[in-house]
Amino acid sequence: MNALRFLLLPSFVGFLALACNDNEVDLTSNFKDIPVVYGLLDASEDSNWVRINKAFLGDGNALVFAQIADSLNYPNLQVALLKLNMSNNQVVDSLPMQKTINAIPKDSGVFASNSNVLYLTTSPIDKNFRYTLVIFNPDNQKRTEATTNIANSSVFNYPNSPSVALNWEPNTNNKLVRFEWSCNTSATTQAHQFELTFIYDEFPQSNPSNRVRKSFTNRYSMIPNSDCQSNLIKLPITKEEFYSSVVNNLAEDQTLGREFIQIDIAVYGAAKAFYDYLVINKPSASVVPRATDYTNIPEGKGVFSSRSQLHMRGLKLNSITIDSLRGGQYTSELNFSN
Repeated sequence: MNALRFLLLPSFVGFLALACNDNEVDLTSNFKDIPVVYGLLDASEDSNWVRINKAFLGDGNALVFAQIADSLNYPNLQVALLKLNMSNNQVVDSLPMQKTINAIPKDSGVFASNSNVLYLTTSPIDKNFRYTLVIFNPDNQKRTEATTNIANSSVFNYPNSPSVALNWEPNTNNKLVRFEWSCNTSATTQAHQFELTFIYDEFPQSNPSNRVRKSFTNRYSMIPNSDCQSNLIKLPITKEEFYSSVVNNLAEDQTLGREFIQIDIAVYGAAKAFYDYLVINKPSASVVPRATDYTNIPEGKGVFSSRSQLHMRGLKLNSITIDSLRGGQYTSELNFSN
């Protein structure tokens, strides 16, 4: 799970000191409970996690407060998932979520890492239902809810098995590989993202047995589900794009040899709220930064949604593409031996 973080910092404006001495400004008002929630349900996973923290604002240095776990974590939350019928939204099951502490270690940084609180369910997630996250705080009797559909899973149409050898050197002018996977224009998936991982061994030329397994991953732009045609999403990757990605990720070094091992591919699907969050928060080409504040958490911050994932591992390259990888115009200086 990607641990997305949120911190409310006090806002200061210039010239506060110009106010009359007896007109002091109090930047902190009465306490308001603001839950900060990040969770993506995934029907393919046997464990699903939700992060729930609280936003805070206090007198003093907010960066100091961020290092105090009690500033971030609720002590007594009750958390559950309600499983809802798609047709009438009737509750068919309630799945309690267990509070865990440091079940997944948190990296050190601005926020306290000594007490990483996450909420876990190991109950199966069914894509034929929708789910409501219910958060109840007994300390103030506040109840927060957010609902998501489950992103539909896909099936690869091409390649349709790991035994397919990818060929970026066909005997045509259209030298590309077109990856294809299933879709449905009425599905709950709003967008798809494709990943290609190139895996290879690297070794000193003087000692080929001293091998290190390495890889790089290319993530392609999101494809909206509206591009689904004849129940397929199609992503062409040209010969130049493929070899250029290898060149851009590997450095020329005549002391090193390399051997191609395999290609792994994946497709991730995003449900609506997750897709909206990604679109709104994507980097802007403008020189003026955008202030975005997307949330689907009522009276809170964050996003509760779902994703799907599809993987195929162990794909090979055909012999002509291997020859080009070893001695072609793009990659001949990278010393591939196969």
